[in-house]
Amino acid sequence: MRTRVALFVLAASAISCDSSGADKPASDGTLLTPYLQIQTTLAEDKLDNLPELGAAVVAASEGKADKPGVDKIIQGAGRIAAQDIATARSAFKTMSEGMIEFVKADAAKQEGHMLVHCSMTFAGKGAPWVQKSGKVMNPYEGAMMLHCGDKLQWDDEVPAS
Repeated sequence: MRTRVALFVLAASAISCDSSGADKPASDGTLLTPYLQIQTTLAEDKLDNLPELGAAVVAASEGKADKPGVDKIIQGAGRIAAQDIATARSAFKTMSEGMIEFVKADAAKQEGHMLVHCSMTFAGKGAPWVQKSGKVMNPYEGAMMLHCGDKLQWDDEVPAS
């Protein structure tokens, strides 16, 4: 609990330091919306707004600690504001492991979203993620392998990474 509070304070301070108002991330109070914005940002090989999006994830997790995967989501969100894309992608992998648990536990959250796994990322160890349904947009490899990934069914076993 102390770690969660510390992450929230850290993430909230990241938001308050930016007063530009430009390109602010949208949040509807859900865990999935800022997570999906992070996924899109990383697929574009960018780091824009990651501190704010991580803070939005942490804030949205309040009151959901008993839900599957939330601890991993928070753990990743606390590291997503990295200065380099490799560290941000590693944090997103942790978030994704939790988000998959979270979404698999609630069929309503699966609608309009898909589960994807790229076996080539992280030096062939692979990693999964959740994204909006449609064309695969790989957050781990970005432009280098933007559409690399296998769509999985929600009841499929996610390959170990």
